[in-house]
Amino acid sequence: MKFIWGKKELTFMIIPGANRRTVRFKLPHSSLYIVPSVILLVLIGFFLTIYIMNTQSHQTQNSMQQAFDGQERQLVDQITHKTSEIEQLQIDLIDLAQQADEFKVKLEEIKKIDHVIELMSQPETVNGTSKKVASTPSSKPVNGTNVDIGGTDVPITTDDVSTLVSSTKQGLFSLVGDINELLVNLNESEAKIKEAEHLRSITPTLWPIASHSITSGFGIRIDPFTFRPSMHTGYDIDGEYNDPVYVTAAGKVIAVGFDGELGNYIIVDHGRGIETEYMHLNKILVKRGESVTKGQHIGLVGSTGRSTGSHLHYEVHKNGIQIDPKPYLISDRKDERK
Repeated sequence: MKFIWGKKELTFMIIPGANRRTVRFKLPHSSLYIVPSVILLVLIGFFLTIYIMNTQSHQTQNSMQQAFDGQERQLVDQITHKTSEIEQLQIDLIDLAQQADEFKVKLEEIKKIDHVIELMSQPETVNGTSKKVASTPSSKPVNGTNVDIGGTDVPITTDDVSTLVSSTKQGLFSLVGDINELLVNLNESEAKIKEAEHLRSITPTLWPIASHSITSGFGIRIDPFTFRPSMHTGYDIDGEYNDPVYVTAAGKVIAVGFDGELGNYIIVDHGRGIETEYMHLNKILVKRGESVTKGQHIGLVGSTGRSTGSHLHYEVHKNGIQIDPKPYLISDRKDERK
């Protein structure tokens, strides 16, 4: 191989050996500058590419590391938060279990009240003695009660939590059943009490005037005008003129007026076939169709009609038949208002 230098071109010869043809290449003289420059540029480009790729690789690695670090911190925060939530849930579960126990105690007290209501609405006696319900003391403290407690701090296990959850769940299911049953019983007891109170209000158990002096009872007597035996269908109760007359039970005034024998009179319907009549009044203080409450002032004692003096003729009718008022005369207005 041989170089031939000239002014304008460069001859490049390859001599392979004897008896072989020599190969010649002619290159411009400027190629001595261009080729190394090209090679240098190629090398610079190669190293620059390597540098850029390396730089991008480091940047990508740094970005990935930062993202990983951020995700790791976020994951740690989430785990810490979840752990705190789990601990709070365990505390809430313990509180719920304690409240369920306390509610059971309260429920037992309500059941006792329900039983008392039942006894009030339907009193029972055994051999003349009223039954009494013995109170059962509570074995569990309630809110606000000071208790002395202590012990070591032992972390709870998953089994402990599962057991508490199961027992609390069963307790709550049981409480729901007890509450439903109690509500039914309370509603029934309330209905019984309302019915008993209604019966009490419409039953004529009051004395119609303050005086309890009976001048003529129910039954056969000698008529004060004809002096012959006659049937007296009510009670004549002694009283002074204008003494107040009270209705003996709640009801509705179905008749008021004047009759030659009855004088000024009032008839009150109490329902269930019971009516009461008030006769010989000096003055009537109610109107027909008016509703009256037990013990209400409805008139004044007088001596109108077939009467020998101031008194109240009082009758009780059951299903249209006059009956003896005696079993109904139990109390006066003051007793009823206690």
